[in-house]
This record gives sequence, C-alpha cells and structure tokens, in this order.
Amino acid sequence: MPGLKREQALLQGHREKASKHRRIRVKRRNVVILALSMFVANVAFGMAFPYLSVYMQYLGATMFMVGLLSVAFNLTSTVFQYPFGWLSDATRNRKGFIAFGAASIGLFYAVMPFTTSPLQVLVLRTLQGAFGSAMTPAHSALISELSTKAGSIFGLFNSIENAGYMVGNFVGSVVVEYLGIKSLFVISGLLLFLSAGIVILVRERPAGRRGLIGMILVQEGRESWRATVRGSSFVKLMRGHLGLFYLTVFLVMVASGQFYSVSSVYFKRAFGEWSVGVLFGIESLAAALSGYFLGRLIDRYGAKRFYLVAIAGYAFAFVLYAIVRNVWLAFGVAFLSGIKWILTINSTSAYVAQNVGASERAQGMGLLNAMMSLGWVVGPLIGGYLSGISFQVNFISTTIPLGIAFLLALRLPE
Repeated sequence: MPGLKREQALLQGHREKASKHRRIRVKRRNVVILALSMFVANVAFGMAFPYLSVYMQYLGATMFMVGLLSVAFNLTSTVFQYPFGWLSDATRNRKGFIAFGAASIGLFYAVMPFTTSPLQVLVLRTLQGAFGSAMTPAHSALISELSTKAGSIFGLFNSIENAGYMVGNFVGSVVVEYLGIKSLFVISGLLLFLSAGIVILVRERPAGRRGLIGMILVQEGRESWRATVRGSSFVKLMRGHLGLFYLTVFLVMVASGQFYSVSSVYFKRAFGEWSVGVLFGIESLAAALSGYFLGRLIDRYGAKRFYLVAIAGYAFAFVLYAIVRNVWLAFGVAFLSGIKWILTINSTSAYVAQNVGASERAQGMGLLNAMMSLGWVVGPLIGGYLSGISFQVNFISTTIPLGIAFLLALRLPE
C-alpha cells in the first residue's frame, strides 16, 4: 500500500512536470507567432502611414484637411479603445480582436487607392481609427500574459515592432518610386491581412468565455437611452493612483502631438526634404536597438523610475530640436528621441501590467491607448496653432504639459 501511494505520487509529479513543459512550449510558440504577426503589421504601417498626407495633397487637400487626418483617427480611436478592451476581457479573446483590428486597417488601406477626393480618404482614416482600435488593447494584454516579466516582454515586442516599422519606411520609399503611391496602399493592406492570418495561429488558453448576449443592458434614462456595460472596470481603473497615471500619459501625449503633427514640415524646412525619412528612421532604429535592454532594466528597477526618465527625455529632445540647426546634430537628437519613445511605451505598458489584474488587463491597456490617442487629438490642434506663430515657440511650449506630467508622476507609487 505505501508503495502504491509512492508510485501514484511519482506519476502525479511527472504529469505536473509534463504539463508545465507543455505550457512553456505553448508560450514560446505564441511569442514567435505574435512577434512575426506584429513585425509584418508594422512593416505595413511603416509603408503606408508616412504617405497618407502626401496622398491627401495629391488629391488636392488643404493643409487643414491634412491635419484632420490625425485628429479624426485619434478621436475615434480614443472612443473605441476602451469598449474593445472590455470586450476582449469579457470574452477572454485576444487573438480574435487583434486579427479583426489588423484586417480592418488593411481593408481600409486597400480601398484607399480607389478614392477620388480628400474627404473620402478622411472618412476611411476615421473608420480605421474606430475599427483598428480593436487591435491595440488585446495586443497589449496578450503580450503581458506571455511573461511575468512585463518590462522585458514589452521591450522585446517593441523592439521587434519598431524594427518592422523601420523596414516599412525604407520599403515604402522604394515602392512609391517604382510602383506608385496607390500600389503602396494595396500592398500595405495585403500585409495586414497576412498579419491577421498569422495571429490566428496563437493558441489561447480556454478560460470560460462568455457570450455577448446579456453583457450590454439598454436602460431608459430620464434624458436619453444609454447603454450600460455590465462588469466594466472603467470607474475602478480611473480612481486613485491609476487615474493619476492615466492623466500623466494624456499630458505627455499632448506634448507629443504638438511636436510630431508638424515635425515633418519643420524638418523639411530646416534640413531639406531628404532629412525627413532619415530622422524618423533613426528614431525607429534607436527604439528597435534599445527596447529589450530597457525593458529588462524596467523589470529590475521599476516602471515608475523609467517613466519619469522618459518624460524628462521628451522635454530634453523637443527643446534640442528647437535649437539645433546642424542636421548631423539633429541625427543625434533623433536617436535620443527614439530612446525616450521606447522608454515611454515600455514603462507605461509595464506599469499597467503590474497594477491591473489579468481579468481587467485589456481594459487597463485600452485606457492607456485611449489616453495616448486623446492626447494626440488635443496636441495637434495646439501644435498647429503655435507653429503658425513659430515652430520654436511650439516645441519649447511642450515643456508645460511635460512639466505638469512629471510633477504628477512623482506622486505615483512604485
């Protein structure tokens, strides 16, 4: 009898060990599949995004309408990020929402060559913001579930994705040169369909998925009909130190929108048209090279510390861009700017992953992305106005929201 119990214990131990090895293999496989999918997606983004404003002008758009491209996309993205994140949590589905978002963006890119007016492009870009926002909360949540070391895993994926974006920048310039700008959008759309197909191969652990029926209740209010989401964690996430954290992210992205919404025009005037792609390419290169290393440091020393460094880096980079007149020095500023960007993405994603439970992870990530998008709705409006006075005034004024964000972030717990 004692021998039988000992044998059963040994068998149980072997089964547990085999189960652990299977889970590790599945996680590693998922990392490879998701990394490949996101690399392909970011090649498509790097190809298409820089030429959207060029295509708008090709169709006869004014600079005001070109500016609306960013505002419209980020406005609808802000509205839909959190609902899609909640749906991902509620259905326990990550890969489905990632695939849907990627395919939606790809579809609208593929249709873009058939447009005949700037208004049609603006409508498509608005729809991209709405349907494409299904991708980002689920994408961030799935990454956070692939490893307990949030900084390292986000650093790895941010490096891979920035590398893809950089490749897309260079491939896009070749495609435009030899095949034309319309072919560029078609190829980008096909790559995003490919990315959606790849991510479907991810093996998610079944966790009692719930149907959508009964999850959204329609209630009659005194003033209007409104949809009330059952089980939403929005109020909980916006309270206390997490609410303060999301406010700082919004302020940082206001400054980012102020600068980057007009930076291409500034670089063209200050250093020549050839410098625009090179400066953005250097930023992507710096992010790709440093992402994983910085992620590991975040795991070791804490997300808050590096988030503060990132905010200071934004102010430092934007002030340097305002005063630098030599293009070679601007290349150095671009490299530093790429590092501050990857630090921001890594540290904010890690902070949410470490402070939000798994059952609310996509909602937390959705709010993070929504605050970033909302900042990019407000920032370009401020940047466009101030740049009409002076680019230098606009760039230096970014230190105001960044300074407020830094002071507020000092109050965040580790």
